[in-house]
Amino acid sequence: MPVIRLMADEIKPFRNTLPLVTGLAALAFSVCLYFPGYLSNDSAYQFWQVRTGHFSNQSSVVMLALWKVVHPLWPSPAAMLTLHFVAYWLGIVLLALQFRERSLPRVAFVLGVGFLPPAFVIMGHLWTDASLIAAMTLALGLTVTGLVRKRLPVLLLALPFILYAGAVRHNSLVAIIPLSALWAQGLLRSRKVLPGGSPAAGRGLAVAGIVVLVVVASFSFGKTLDRMLVRERVSTWALIVLFDLAGISARADTMVVPAFARTPGLTLETLKQAYSPFTCVPLFGNPEHVRSGVDGDVFTDDELKALAGAWLSAVARYPLDYAAHRIDVTTKLFGRYGAHPEGLFFNPIPVAYEDNPPPDAPLWKLGSVFAEQVRATRGWLIFMPALYMAVAAGVLLHAWRRRESLAGRVALTSAGSGLLLVLPLGVLAASTELRYCGWMFTATLIGLAASLPGSALRDVRE
Repeated sequence: MPVIRLMADEIKPFRNTLPLVTGLAALAFSVCLYFPGYLSNDSAYQFWQVRTGHFSNQSSVVMLALWKVVHPLWPSPAAMLTLHFVAYWLGIVLLALQFRERSLPRVAFVLGVGFLPPAFVIMGHLWTDASLIAAMTLALGLTVTGLVRKRLPVLLLALPFILYAGAVRHNSLVAIIPLSALWAQGLLRSRKVLPGGSPAAGRGLAVAGIVVLVVVASFSFGKTLDRMLVRERVSTWALIVLFDLAGISARADTMVVPAFARTPGLTLETLKQAYSPFTCVPLFGNPEHVRSGVDGDVFTDDELKALAGAWLSAVARYPLDYAAHRIDVTTKLFGRYGAHPEGLFFNPIPVAYEDNPPPDAPLWKLGSVFAEQVRATRGWLIFMPALYMAVAAGVLLHAWRRRESLAGRVALTSAGSGLLLVLPLGVLAASTELRYCGWMFTATLIGLAASLPGSALRDVRE
């Protein structure tokens, strides 16, 4: 395989040995630390789907399809945990080998990016968010390596991971747009379809065309798996709408959740007590509750149309209350996590679901010590998404002025991808979970490393 030959070539120079060994040690440490992987409610349900084949579209089925393939080989959540970390650390090592020339800076990159606290905490969970981080990191590593080393097979090897990343979460398609553009530039140059001296307009049109093809292919890939595998279909967008309607009701002091979307005994006061800007989940848990549209309580097509109409009407009638609700949610999503319920930050205690077998025993006690340390520090700035968003914005401004260089384009790609993933969440999130920002954390640090002085990418001639 191209990637195996590449790593064999890379390990020959002595200066490459230390970062490769560091990456392997980090991989072993990560798997042992988290083994067999953190199972939250969502991931326990996903594990049950893998075991039973009863797939739901409550989350994208792309990760579940991959998990279904590896499950017979290793019937444990640890299988996907290990697969995620293999892709994650391989991508980081590949980037380190291209970003820096000397051993110690390479090792510093591997450890600094790989163990970045918020991303590393998310990677310990069996979540599609972790799968996205792993796929995007490896795809970017392969793309940059193919560009620097001018190896078309390595560049082509990145494509499946780009397609997977775009389909693994409902909102991840936008995150692959910048990476697809970087990949397209490398493809055109390697095939000499448009040499460097071609008009900028022609190059731009060709890159844009390839990006559209890649995005459409990723979307089609996800939809095809969805049509093939899903047996229980729900409308997840209804959760967002119901969350907004409850937020408007609580602030406007009037019930705007339509009658068919709530149990008959639900009053405005009960709704206000259940409403939380942290997450929509409490709305659905009381005896008198808002209907969720999932878990056997699916809305009909007519009810979904009426629900969309109720949302439009409520937003038009109470725009300030809607804005206040969304600002509150966004502030909590991108702010500090000290006050959040623990499950919205991380979930180190395995959750049982249906007939799932008990999880494998942890490999060592360091895992529980690590979890306590995360609990003690979760309100720190290093876990604050807004901080990374500000850094990513600064990277974009700096890299834009250097966009003609490979270092500038890689920085634009990485930081831009992370921001594109999270910016829509201000109006689309139905919960304020740290994991939603997972790739943005890693992408920001990679973009910053690419743009800093001393990056080996600055000396690459294309």
